[in-house]
Amino acid sequence: MLAELTMNIMSTSLSFMVFQTTCFIIAWLAIGRHVSRNGPIPGARTLNKVHSCLYSAISAILLYLALSPNHDEIARTFYHLSKFYEYIDVLTVRAGGSSIDLHFGFHHLTTPYLTFFRVLRSSEGWQTFAALNTAHHALMYAYFGGASFLRPLLDFTGCVQLIVGVAAEVYVVWSNGEDGVQVWPHVFAAVLLSSYFILWVREMRMRRVIRGQAGTKAEDGFYRYFLFYLW
Repeated sequence: MLAELTMNIMSTSLSFMVFQTTCFIIAWLAIGRHVSRNGPIPGARTLNKVHSCLYSAISAILLYLALSPNHDEIARTFYHLSKFYEYIDVLTVRAGGSSIDLHFGFHHLTTPYLTFFRVLRSSEGWQTFAALNTAHHALMYAYFGGASFLRPLLDFTGCVQLIVGVAAEVYVVWSNGEDGVQVWPHVFAAVLLSSYFILWVREMRMRRVIRGQAGTKAEDGFYRYFLFYLW
């Protein structure tokens, strides 16, 4: 049954992917319009916290599956499906009255395409980024669910997953480019992950400006390097 489910997902046409995205955008815009007119939807923030705790647990399970070589088919299938589950995150945050910034919106809007092409259609070395990504999400959504002590870890884990992910894709392209291996999914993944990283750096810069704080010496050196060379 699982094998049949996997084949059905892998044979899903790009047009159906676009249809799902269109439905998500319509729901996003409709909720945003409602909130603009009537204010936050009651219970939305509580729902978002519950969703965050649930997704933290799901991410921990996906991390285990990604690291288990005997569960490759299961892991790839559910890792891809989890990116549609992340749509709920955008909708509940917007329903609670918060705005969706460029990094948050673009990332959640496009990751199903990253996993569709890079995990379902071309799975070589997919575990590298997936393991780091699910580990980061397990921590991040636990923080959103109320585990505030995890906050200092998130900038580091968010940065590492993207840098390693881009490096892994570039390595695959470099090592397989002369062997007749189809490399465009890896190029696509590298470009998309690089976009996430640039938007992440932008978000960090804006956050620091808003806070008006210099941060620790380590943080200051870290951000100075990336903000100078990448922005």
